[in-house]
Amino acid sequence: MEQMIVAAVQMNSIVGDIEHNLNSMKKWVETASEQNIDLICFPEMCITGYAMPQSIEFSETMCGDSVRYVLEMSRDFNIAISAGISEKYDDRVYITQFIAEDGVLKGKYRKTHLGEKEKLYYAAGNSIETIKCKNANIGFQICWESHFPEISSILALNNADIILMPHSSGLPPNRRKDVWDKCLRARAYDNTVYVIACNQLGDNGLGTVFGGGCTIIDPRGDILAEDYNSKDSMIAVNITPEILDKLRRKEYTSMKDLYYLNRRRPELYKKLTENEFQ
Repeated sequence: MEQMIVAAVQMNSIVGDIEHNLNSMKKWVETASEQNIDLICFPEMCITGYAMPQSIEFSETMCGDSVRYVLEMSRDFNIAISAGISEKYDDRVYITQFIAEDGVLKGKYRKTHLGEKEKLYYAAGNSIETIKCKNANIGFQICWESHFPEISSILALNNADIILMPHSSGLPPNRRKDVWDKCLRARAYDNTVYVIACNQLGDNGLGTVFGGGCTIIDPRGDILAEDYNSKDSMIAVNITPEILDKLRRKEYTSMKDLYYLNRRRPELYKKLTENEFQ
């Protein structure tokens, strides 16, 4: 990973009003560009808006106008952009988060662990991969997937430096902070990765209200920046590779600098992971 400035945005997205949502994103991209930010993360399905099943009506392919617009923004403002969409592919739809950089689609992630309502309408992705970008290797966990530690570990074992966790959650700000402080700090600490999370905010145009929130956490599980105010906002911090390099090295001087992943004993876990819970 290279030294870089990263940002997370909590924002309001209106279901089906894609022009409004893209214009809101563009304002934050412009602001981020002025601050020389290298990577900006927007919430889950920020382009389409989030509602079950109404979002399906506004699904687009990865070759559609919305994705093309984000690609162009990444080139014009010289910034990597992560955004979410309801993706149409063949006869299925997916909850998809992607990264645009230098006008190119660097990669995408289709949500693999769907919520109870989501699975009634959306297909689950079947791949957990790390995406190589210019300054860092990026992985995704979308919304409630942050509660699955296996996803974080898979990404970390595949050399992820940063895990982006875009949300569409209705938890109010105080409850959102409480949950994230418990699970996201553990995801970062146990896997020696930076975690960047953000959430949709406000009424989605159909009466569902999202609680907002954004946070950036370092590989020791310490909060670098956070915002749980009830208006659209962006947080940004400078992150460096030194802490990753120090913790991931094979030699260490004390337990506080231990890299947990290379002390695992997978042979003990194999039987458990190969069998369903009884």
